[in-house]
Amino acid sequence: MSGIIPKEQLASYQRWQIGSFDQKPSVTQAAPAAAPAPVIETPAELFQPPSPDDIALIHEEAKAEGYAAGFEEGRQAGEQAGQEAVREESTQIRTLIGNIESALGSLDQTLADSVLALALEVAAQLTHGAIKANPEVLLPVIREAINTLPLHHAQITLRLNPVDASNIRKHLGEQLTQGGSQIIEDPDISPGGCQIKAGTSEVDASIETRWRRVLEAIGTQPTEWLKQP
Repeated sequence: MSGIIPKEQLASYQRWQIGSFDQKPSVTQAAPAAAPAPVIETPAELFQPPSPDDIALIHEEAKAEGYAAGFEEGRQAGEQAGQEAVREESTQIRTLIGNIESALGSLDQTLADSVLALALEVAAQLTHGAIKANPEVLLPVIREAINTLPLHHAQITLRLNPVDASNIRKHLGEQLTQGGSQIIEDPDISPGGCQIKAGTSEVDASIETRWRRVLEAIGTQPTEWLKQP
């Protein structure tokens, strides 16, 4: 038997090639997941201590912040204290005004009395001064007093201070003598005053009586104003 295989018989066989061993399997397999990239840790920057300028800047900023905080706190405290002071002063002022208004109510009368007293004092001094400087001012007083007597009056008696008696005799002596009147010197009669009597009629024209009438007319009690200076 021959060892050669006829060509016809070779048609049903696949030709073998060396490269058949390198063929990939028909089933596709997933590629293995790539490993994560290793994290490369960079070394931390070396610590740098603050420079003198940095320290000065930090100090100034802290100082400014502290000053601002203290200023605001002080401002608020000062404002509150100021408001309290204003309220207290306002209360004191209102109280003072009330006291002043109350005092003015009574001061009006007191002031009026004081002004009146001063006016009376001046008037009294002027009256006595005028009488001493010019005794003749008594003449109109005597004439007016005589005219107030009844028309058919009796003998007139005129009582005068000795200082005024001589002056009246000089000016009215003849008139009084013709009427049968007489002058009586009375030291109890203040200078500038007189008392006239005719029968049952009497006229008191003394300084004291005239002052009393003036004071009563203005509603003032006649006290020390009736005293001769």
